[in-house]
Amino acid sequence: MDNDILTRAAVAAASGMRVDVDLNEHCLAIEGDLLVSHGHWQGELGVDQVGHNAALAMIEQAYADYERSVPAHDGRDHSRWFYATGEDRLTDAQLALGEERPLARCRLEVLTLALIVNGSLTNESPLMRGRWFWQSKLHPRLVILAQWLKG
Repeated sequence: MDNDILTRAAVAAASGMRVDVDLNEHCLAIEGDLLVSHGHWQGELGVDQVGHNAALAMIEQAYADYERSVPAHDGRDHSRWFYATGEDRLTDAQLALGEERPLARCRLEVLTLALIVNGSLTNESPLMRGRWFWQSKLHPRLVILAQWLKG
């Protein structure tokens, strides 16, 4: 089994553990144990550094999965950073086949954090330079704040 940070976080979320991501402070904790602290980590992140367009495409895909994921109603499924569709607005197919929201939330938040701390997303990218945020054209509720990219 891979022991990179992204995989460890996903396994923890799938097993019901608390995974907390702070995009402002660049921190990731599993059950209170810091794996990424203010942008510093040990070992492998599990995400290679890519160009900003590729990074944003990866986040858009993870966001699409989160947006249509199935709520768990246990407090682990709500993201303070990203919007998800309410259970009453999901289709029957999405409810039957969708990923569990705590896992989808974890993947989206940890992926976003990893792409920030590995330098894939920066304030200097052409899509962010001089702006407060980037907004997805595919998913208008998906926003990446410039303040998250400050290192």
